Amino acid sequence: MRALISGHLEKAGYQAIHADDGIDALVKLRDTLPRVIISDLHMPQMSGFELIRVVRRRFPTIPVIALSGLTPSEFPAETRPDRVLEKSMRRVSDLLHVVHDLAKKTHECPDLPQVVATPARTRPAFAGNFVLTCPDYLRKFEATITPGKEAAAGTAVCTHCDAHVPFLIEISEPE
Repeated sequence: MRALISGHLEKAGYQAIHADDGIDALVKLRDTLPRVIISDLHMPQMSGFELIRVVRRRFPTIPVIALSGLTPSEFPAETRPDRVLEKSMRRVSDLLHVVHDLAKKTHECPDLPQVVATPARTRPAFAGNFVLTCPDYLRKFEATITPGKEAAAGTAVCTHCDAHVPFLIEISEPE
């Protein structure tokens, strides 16, 4: 379905960038910001609902079209797409029309987000582990610190999307 839709978009003059799932889409958004995002609501690893929530927080000006075989009647505000269409090849002309309308309303080259330079501050949990939230993926992941340090700064790699997340751990001495 993705290849067929991409073919129709390219015939209509658009450049289509493919993503295997929501995580892959977020990784690709690090390099290129599209004028419109088309997402299936039901994907492996990261659902379309989760992807839309992240896009709304990180890239609020990019419109999102959601495709689904079963369309929910209501969406929470943070996951509400700009348009919802039935996932069907019979609806491709409708999809192209919506893409055209949304693309002409958005900026041609939205700015790429700045890299978060401020380290996340955290405290170690049990066994030298600590938890960070990935600024790209907005999910928590666990990392490990070398024991015996009073404080540690560094970069952890998100276990979900391979983003590099700077951190600063404050370790207090036992009383």
